[in-house]
Amino acid sequence: MGVSIQYILIYGVILGSIYLLISLGFSLICGVLRIFHLGYAYIFPLTVYGTWFFLQQLGWELIPSILGMIFVQFVVAFLIYKGIVKRYLEREEILLTGLLLVALIIEQIANYFYPVQEGVYLNTVLIDGTMQVGSVIVSTQLVLGSLAALIMTGLFILFFIKTKTGLAVRAISQSIYTSQIVGIGVEGLYIFTMMIVLLPVILGTLLIAPVWNIEPGMGWLYMTTAILVSVLGGLGNIKGTILASFLIGATHALMCFVIGEPRFMNLSALILVMVILIIRPQGLARSESLW
Repeated sequence: MGVSIQYILIYGVILGSIYLLISLGFSLICGVLRIFHLGYAYIFPLTVYGTWFFLQQLGWELIPSILGMIFVQFVVAFLIYKGIVKRYLEREEILLTGLLLVALIIEQIANYFYPVQEGVYLNTVLIDGTMQVGSVIVSTQLVLGSLAALIMTGLFILFFIKTKTGLAVRAISQSIYTSQIVGIGVEGLYIFTMMIVLLPVILGTLLIAPVWNIEPGMGWLYMTTAILVSVLGGLGNIKGTILASFLIGATHALMCFVIGEPRFMNLSALILVMVILIIRPQGLARSESLW
């Protein structure tokens, strides 16, 4: 029993931290732009295969390749906002369809140039090997990933509660009309939000790339996790996203390492979210508030 609890606690924290990185961007887009970003899945393959393109095709080193990929991500986010979000913000059916098509197009492009048979592998390992925590053996890379997730989340929280720009973003998440009256540049902050939310997703994807499976359709599974975490936590609420990430992480750890049925990890999370939403439809926290 003691060993089982250790597995749930340790892997619950590790998986929950990774899920937090994956989900934080989706939750913030829901909270600020008030859109259900069905194109969110594109960020994951673009991170991996964009970096791989700079590494293999252009012969850049790893760090410049990552920076080049981040620049491409910012450009794509800007084009998505200008071409789809801004134009169709009041036409939800067109907006969601357009975002979904972006994710499908990027997946197909990645699949055409870099199918699974290519064996794409990003060597973004910071420290190789494993370490023992109590009675549990864990990947050192995942432990570093969980620490990075906590640090980045803390920085995001400080940004939104301590800086003028963060407070302005929170203001437009409450009321666009009132924000415009007091002179807040809503469109500029929308674009800023579309770009800044990429950072935790990119970091999380790079950290898990050497450890977890990489293929062009990887984004859909991770987007599903992001949706579950965001809905469970209360769409757009950072506190709720944090709680939901670790709750789903603990659930996955229970199914995988204690019950021994990793095939039912996603099913268990779906059932958990459904049960909690039946009891508390608004999620764990208020979806009307960013924090």
